Amino acid sequence: MSPRLALARLNPLPAWTRVRVLNLRELRSHRLRVITSLMVITVSSMLIVAVLGTYGSLSSSVRQLSSTVSGSADLDVSAIGDSGLDESLVGAIRRGVPQAATVAPLVQSSVSIDGEQVSVLGSDLTILGLGGAIRSVLTAQSAGGGGVSQSDLTSGIAVGPGFGYRVGQRVSVDGVDVEVTRVVDSEAAAPINNGRFIVAFLPLAQRITQQTGRLDSILVKAAPGVDTDTLRADIERVVDGRAVVNNPDFRAKQVETASAVTRDSTLLVALISLVIAAFLVFNTMNMAVASRRKMLAMVRAIGGRRGPLVRDLIGEAALFGLVGGLIGIGFGVLAGRWLIGRLPSVSAEGFGATLSYHLPWYVGPVAVVACVLACVAASVLAARSVFALSPIEAMVPGELSARDRGPGLIEWAAGVGGLALVALGWVIAYTVQGRLVFGAAVVSSIGSLLFFFAITKPLVRAVTALATRFGGPGKLAAVNTERTPRRAWATLMTVSVAVSVGIGTSGAMNDLVGSVSGALDGLADPDLYVSSQPVENIPSGPILDSTIRDRVAAVPGVERVVGGQWATVNLGEARILMQGLSPGIQAPYVKKASPEVVQQVLDGKGIVISKVLGRTLNAGVGDEIRLATPTGFHSLKILEAVDYVTLDSGTAAMSETLLAQWFQRPGNSFLQVTYAPGVDEAQVRSAVDAAATSTVGSRSGAQPVYVYTGEETLDATRASVEQSGAFTIAIQWIVALVAAIALLNTLLLSVIERRRELGVLRAMGASRKFISRMVLAEAAAIAAVGSVLGVLSGELLHVISDKVLGVTTSVDIGYSPQYSTILYVVVAFGLCFVGAFLPAARAARMNISESILDE
Repeated sequence: MSPRLALARLNPLPAWTRVRVLNLRELRSHRLRVITSLMVITVSSMLIVAVLGTYGSLSSSVRQLSSTVSGSADLDVSAIGDSGLDESLVGAIRRGVPQAATVAPLVQSSVSIDGEQVSVLGSDLTILGLGGAIRSVLTAQSAGGGGVSQSDLTSGIAVGPGFGYRVGQRVSVDGVDVEVTRVVDSEAAAPINNGRFIVAFLPLAQRITQQTGRLDSILVKAAPGVDTDTLRADIERVVDGRAVVNNPDFRAKQVETASAVTRDSTLLVALISLVIAAFLVFNTMNMAVASRRKMLAMVRAIGGRRGPLVRDLIGEAALFGLVGGLIGIGFGVLAGRWLIGRLPSVSAEGFGATLSYHLPWYVGPVAVVACVLACVAASVLAARSVFALSPIEAMVPGELSARDRGPGLIEWAAGVGGLALVALGWVIAYTVQGRLVFGAAVVSSIGSLLFFFAITKPLVRAVTALATRFGGPGKLAAVNTERTPRRAWATLMTVSVAVSVGIGTSGAMNDLVGSVSGALDGLADPDLYVSSQPVENIPSGPILDSTIRDRVAAVPGVERVVGGQWATVNLGEARILMQGLSPGIQAPYVKKASPEVVQQVLDGKGIVISKVLGRTLNAGVGDEIRLATPTGFHSLKILEAVDYVTLDSGTAAMSETLLAQWFQRPGNSFLQVTYAPGVDEAQVRSAVDAAATSTVGSRSGAQPVYVYTGEETLDATRASVEQSGAFTIAIQWIVALVAAIALLNTLLLSVIERRRELGVLRAMGASRKFISRMVLAEAAAIAAVGSVLGVLSGELLHVISDKVLGVTTSVDIGYSPQYSTILYVVVAFGLCFVGAFLPAARAARMNISESILDE
């Protein structure tokens, strides 16, 4: 290459002139095309930011709380179960682990004050050695003046500003009369339960939470130069299975696991909106190429190379993605702030964290990159025509030069690849376990789109054949569709994706809700539950007052009372739910497991686990499961693995006797009440309610007790599942809105593209009504064929989504056709006609002379 030629290629002035004339000038002259494309890309970016930001805020809020409490601690020695840690472990770690510079005991629990959960933090002065936010909380200037001293917390409590208490006020906390010695109003305390927290010296905090001699955590900071892994190993040797040793932010990971299913499903729908945006960009760029054919031909005729022209088109599309993605970040943040208090999954507030919006640093770049990549991929398909056409062919308007060609290599490759991806999606759905199973829906959806691309010509022929049945206007519409097969395909796919997402998402969610009753067979069998938690929560604690069972059993009309309990267990960084089974209990585990297995569990000879827990532990039937408990390591044989509804790391059932002994948790967290035959159920329930709650009224600050029926329990579980699906369904309707915008843009651009032709028809005597009917006929044909494609791909997505949700929730979901399919077809027709109405009206009002002169 000569130096002069190399210098010419490096000169940016010709490239800038080409971009300014061929790209930027066209963008300015087609503002509607630019605005609608940006709108759809912005919505896609907004959904991605809203979903990732909202669920990221859950873990961020818990992580911020952990940082506030743990400060510079390197490790958190946490209680395995709800019964806490033996306080003697603090001394054991201090004596046995000299590499630990700071060993601080911690009570981090909650109590109920006036029906609301209040966080309680208690420690001794060693926790100040960890620095961080907790030191700021304890030493900050408060509303009463001065910092919080040890004497203050020995005789009273420091409280957050969320109560409205004043210094010197005496309050009763869970039956313990205390004095408010400080009101801590510090920014450092903001992450703690919305300012509703209590800080006390360790003995008083233990009395308030009824954990005398017990702790929730021990925070450990390594001595200078000590490796964290070495410190962990030494601590694990000392605790010997009586506690779990984790990083201080392990609770944030538990929140991420608990919300993973809802987050991933909603993110999947958000990504589908990005696919629709890519269709719109494809259509926009395809029309841009068509409208610039003559100019491109002139550039090619005078020696312009294809490469720079294609790169300019791809750069133009990337600009759409960049601008739309950046705008979408702002709207996504606003949507996330609105959604944060309406999450359908586990809330950070359950951990005592102040739930606030935190946009993870990676969310914005991910959204922008996704939008840019989608736009670039779509523009590459549209820019293919620049390579495929010679300068003379480019002078021909429309797509006449390409319409008679047979399927090329790309079409054959797309067809074979699409079918292969659909098959791969089925394989993933039926073989892969865990969250990766979500890939089945993505892979099969992409496969369907590739296959539909491969059969573009048959699909366009179907549209034209259907359009001709609408008489003269339809025949002219068919001719227009034949001339622009790529635009017709993009519009068909937009309709298809909107219908497909609706059928697949709503169908799978309806099947899930319908299958919950079968999955929880036995839950509604008891006539009444007496529980330490409201009906919508799993009764994992606290333990009921021991006198409640006797009083309930003495109520006339009560035939039997059976106690049981659920316990939350930290298994490494995972959090699982353990149910204690007792003779006569009615529970899904009893219904799902064989009678022989149930009896072995009651005898303490084994454990039944959910299949999700089996995946978490990588264990199956016949394996020994080694449980770390407050009393050390214990082993049980896995007798059976069953399907059980769970959105967390899994559940298990063992003997209540062993649960009480090993986890130092005697008593019941719930009671099952069975009526005697022929009693007045309403009267008995009222009497049970009075007997169960009498303790609450007799002792100030006592934990509340709840009474509800078995049917109410099942209904609450169904409602929880429906709430989880409601977020996904809401995003699905936003996708439908995106599809409506895309359709409006496509049909309106088709009218603008045919402005001259429509003007000629009007000059030849065609009426405004005829022109309008022609546009509407094309929309109707596209709606019909697109709906058929949407139903086919939607039912495929429906079946695969059932399997995906079955794997992630451990519910045996049965496929059931939904009547709502008809609704989505009707909505698709409605979207097409609404999208075509404005273009049809505009076409009918065109000025004949201006249209004929228009180029």
